[in-house]
Amino acid sequence: MIRIRQGLRVAGLGLVLLGAGALALLGIGAATRPSWGDPARPVWYKGRLVPFGELIARGVEPKCHDGAGPGVITCYDTNEELAAATGLDLPNTDPGKVRALRAAMSAGSTSAPSLPYVPVWYYGQLVPFEALLAQGIEPHCHDGRGPGIVTCYRTNEELAAATGLELPGVHPEAVETLRRQGAVVPVACAYYAVVWEHAYYGCRNFALCYDYNDFRAINFNGIASSIWIPSGAGASTYFEHINYGGDRRTFTASVPDLTTYGFNDRISSARWGY
Repeated sequence: MIRIRQGLRVAGLGLVLLGAGALALLGIGAATRPSWGDPARPVWYKGRLVPFGELIARGVEPKCHDGAGPGVITCYDTNEELAAATGLDLPNTDPGKVRALRAAMSAGSTSAPSLPYVPVWYYGQLVPFEALLAQGIEPHCHDGRGPGIVTCYRTNEELAAATGLELPGVHPEAVETLRRQGAVVPVACAYYAVVWEHAYYGCRNFALCYDYNDFRAINFNGIASSIWIPSGAGASTYFEHINYGGDRRTFTASVPDLTTYGFNDRISSARWGY
């Protein structure tokens, strides 16, 4: 069982796309490229969010960094721009151009965004996560498209339809209707847990398929109050600090209220297994 689940993680994922009366499989080769280089990965490029694959399709050779925050990728056309943004003395760059670009960035003309949240996919568009919160939306999200690629919905029924998880409190008929109508794209992945903002599985949540050494990469740092574990998922371990540090708790069954274990609002990293 463990080998099967690990194989699902490393070998890649399949996106099941609903077509005209048929299902087509789209493979994502996560094992053959860096996770942040996945075509669906949102990146900042010249002041706007674009899919990373769009840059590649346009023939751009992106020069990128994550200095604006974990999982927040900012890309440029040249190494001079990257050097100016990061302060790194990169090889084979023009020092004069770097100085000029650095001065322009300091003036705010081409500065990289500084965001508290990573951007997410929301009904086919890349949006800043904080924009959803500002609108009073409770995002229900998963990472089935790849590690750190966050896809969100308005309802738990949509999340259940996309992930195939039998989430607590959802209406099975509504989930089945969404699947039958093709309202969401099913995303096959070995989800090992769903973390929830409130006790007893309330408010926003996130379905975990991958390990995360920093929950800021999925917009869920320090706010989990309950954990729902799918049947057969086995053990998963949750840590007080990023990089799997500090106090820890391992669970093999769902926990409706983390205060029972003295771990409410304390999770900053997690991984499947022990």
